[in-house]
Amino acid sequence: MKKYRKLMILTALILMLGSVGTVQAEIIPPRGEGQIGLQAVVLCETLTVRKEPSASSQAVKTLHYGDIIIVQPETGGWAGCFLSDAVDGGRAGWVNEDYLAIDPAWYRTEEKTPVYAWNDTMAPRVALLDSGTTLPILKDGGDWLIVSLRGAAGWIHSKNEAADAAAPAEFSGPEAGTARQDGERFEAVIMLEGMEETVRYEHAVNEAMGIEIDYDYESFLRRSEAGRECFVSLYDSAEAPLNYLEVSYSPEDAEAVSASISEELSKEYGIIREPSTLERAGSCILIDASRVQGANGMPDLLQTVYIIPAANGCIVATAHCTIESAEGFGARMRNMMNTLSVLNGQGEAPR
Repeated sequence: MKKYRKLMILTALILMLGSVGTVQAEIIPPRGEGQIGLQAVVLCETLTVRKEPSASSQAVKTLHYGDIIIVQPETGGWAGCFLSDAVDGGRAGWVNEDYLAIDPAWYRTEEKTPVYAWNDTMAPRVALLDSGTTLPILKDGGDWLIVSLRGAAGWIHSKNEAADAAAPAEFSGPEAGTARQDGERFEAVIMLEGMEETVRYEHAVNEAMGIEIDYDYESFLRRSEAGRECFVSLYDSAEAPLNYLEVSYSPEDAEAVSASISEELSKEYGIIREPSTLERAGSCILIDASRVQGANGMPDLLQTVYIIPAANGCIVATAHCTIESAEGFGARMRNMMNTLSVLNGQGEAPR
């Protein structure tokens, strides 16, 4: 069981945005010992019940994801399997404990609830649960819960409204209104993977485009043009980067640009488009392209697009990263996006 839980947690951490308010839900505690044993839920697509506690033993039944059984855990990683908790039901066979959540607590939604790829509300969504959905909890991290999804795992934000109101903003880096000059460097503390990290920033101002942003110059190389700013990972090829943040100006309004980008991305990705908010730029439209079109898998390359309305068009910022870099460069790009602001609230056509 421990091995599989670690696998599920690792899956959640490497899966490759949106804000979340109070999530209404019911936490159902573990049931505990019953008449025969402990309740368990199947976590894999199919699980074979075998006649004896051995992978080479005869198969007697196939269970499926979400099936509820009763087990009597034994040493050696196998558990006696009972298909009901009736005393006279008899043991059906043996199952591998690695593919079970044994006596879990359960999470039951009371409204639509987003599930994230990791414990950050700016992370890609891996699912949007309907009201009344019940999922086993793999790990309770306080403000966040790891729950089992079909074939994967995900994080649910569990903080209540009072805690949300009292909590400091997660981004504690460069402050707005500092009137920094283009090229000015400074240090700031941000949260990465739940830990504080001191990051060295450079302030970038693009007056032609009407934006300013702070970028992590120890991780990214700035490539600046009149109507475009691009911050490329120092570990990537400058000519064909995989991890980079691109910011550009469009004379079209945000809704039109959003529709156009969504249509193009949906040819390859399963997308989520929704309103969002950035720390300094304020309200924006978020397009999250983190799933393969028509499939449940994750693409090798992820895109997150922020479309920020401005008086004379909009600012379009797209974060590109590989799935392996989602928690590294991806997290750094999200923090950089929270420093982006539109000068005087007015986006301008590049001059």
